[in-house]
Amino acid sequence: MKKLRSRGVGALLVFFVAFMGLVCGTAPAGADEQGACEDVKLTGSGSVDFLSQYIWRGYALSAGSAVMQPSFTLGSHGFSFNVWGNFDTAQELFSHGAKWNETDFTGSYSRELFKNFTGTVGTIYYNLPNGRFDALEVYGGVAYAFPWFTVGFTTYREVTHTPGWWMQLDLSRNFPLPWCGMSVDLGMTFGYLVLLDDDTLVHPSGRLDSYSAFHSGTLNAGLRIPVLKWLTLTPKIGFAFPLTGEAADIIEANSWDGESTHVFGGLNITAAF
Repeated sequence: MKKLRSRGVGALLVFFVAFMGLVCGTAPAGADEQGACEDVKLTGSGSVDFLSQYIWRGYALSAGSAVMQPSFTLGSHGFSFNVWGNFDTAQELFSHGAKWNETDFTGSYSRELFKNFTGTVGTIYYNLPNGRFDALEVYGGVAYAFPWFTVGFTTYREVTHTPGWWMQLDLSRNFPLPWCGMSVDLGMTFGYLVLLDDDTLVHPSGRLDSYSAFHSGTLNAGLRIPVLKWLTLTPKIGFAFPLTGEAADIIEANSWDGESTHVFGGLNITAAF
């Protein structure tokens, strides 16, 4: 576990140092202070989701309780650093009662490779209760913005105690509405899971040695409502479902609520600066 933490901290440190180097770098000779600030182009946002359930890659990671998920992001010159967390109002698995049970740290770099085509690489460190199940993923993906929708494909590689791959196809579209700057976000995701030597997930017939299949999909919709220039409210709803019969068995066996399909929703509040 110490090696895992070292890998996670080391990988994120690379992104954080590169990010801070851009933010704190000095301006070229002769540049004034205002020019230096404009060159930094630092962006940031803070948000919080209030949801009926925590769903991750098809699995329910809460049962019979609402969750609160705050997130904070800083970005500059394509680099981004994000901290995200999950607070369960009535956790049942690791201990009973309200508890903060996950903190994720993500470092990434995105670049437009050519018009409307973007590439992204990054790493995610999942900090879970007691550090027993902490995980580290590296990922890379591409996205293309067509006139009517955006399509993206991202591959995640888990490099710690559950080696495997998660490949995700994303389709999304934003529809502007003719009232008060509002818009509708629609999206769907489809995931393919490969576990090379699993010791975490279980199957109803016993513990898995390996697994490879189209795993889960999600349909989601949100109504984006600008309240102020920097503040947006987004009521949202989602539906998560298995893509195969075997996936349904595995999702049901590993979800905290014992179900394979999930309808969830809530409210997102985002402030950008």
